[in-house]
Amino acid sequence: MRIAIDGKEIEAKKGQSVLDAALEAGIFIPHLCSRPDLEVKGGCRLCSVEIEGMAGAVPSCMTKAEEGMKITVNGQEAEKIRKTAMELILATHPADCTGCPKYGKCELQSMYQYMGVSAERWRKKSRSVANDDSNPLVSHLFTRCVRCGRCIRACQDLRGVKVLDYIKTDVGIRAGIPDEKSLKEAGCRFCGACIEVCPTGSIMDALNIMKPERSYSENIVLCKSTCPAHIDIPRYIRYIKEGDFERAIAVIREKVPFPATLGSVCTIPARTNVKEKNWAIQFLFAS
Repeated sequence: MRIAIDGKEIEAKKGQSVLDAALEAGIFIPHLCSRPDLEVKGGCRLCSVEIEGMAGAVPSCMTKAEEGMKITVNGQEAEKIRKTAMELILATHPADCTGCPKYGKCELQSMYQYMGVSAERWRKKSRSVANDDSNPLVSHLFTRCVRCGRCIRACQDLRGVKVLDYIKTDVGIRAGIPDEKSLKEAGCRFCGACIEVCPTGSIMDALNIMKPERSYSENIVLCKSTCPAHIDIPRYIRYIKEGDFERAIAVIREKVPFPATLGSVCTIPARTNVKEKNWAIQFLFAS
């Protein structure tokens, strides 16, 4: 279907949101809570646009593209809503960015600079919430949380773990773990998805496992990226689980012609099931 954004005609897929259609066509609309692979909520209102025939501004992430739509990104009403929404976010966010580990690569920082917005019109409201450093792997810096819900959606919908949720505290609603449980008690798998999707550095990798120079897949699938031969370990374990041992062997031999040798000398710890890994090595020895 054809839609027009700021006078430019583009193609949109059936069922696609206005935001996704615009981004796919190279037209930028400010957004924060929306991210690929996560269910949209439209809470931040930063992606608001004006659509001919509709009253006021609407969130483009929640609005499905329809044939013949005429959309204005920088209309007066849309800009007012977007700027007000950003100012309210910044009003409760720490003012000093230089001490933040995500300084220079923070999505919130990039977005408010792009929009030309600051929190000067609003009185700063500090949210003095203590950091949660009780877990050795993940640190929660609650003062940086903008309540976009990305981490919760990644944990619940994308990963299906359902550890993180919105919880009510004395200083308002924030992302956290219900019933005051620790990550381990709640069943966290330490997959790193919440860290990866957080736009502000509110959820940080305490051990710096997520290296900025590595891609997302390399950071998340450490058993592959840190393997000296870069074997696709998740794939061969899936084949083992399915009982397809010949394919499991083939995956390893794609990279390593003498797998028993690597299995004997490799000392790099991988985030895999140890029993399955040892069994696979023994099976390869026997073959």
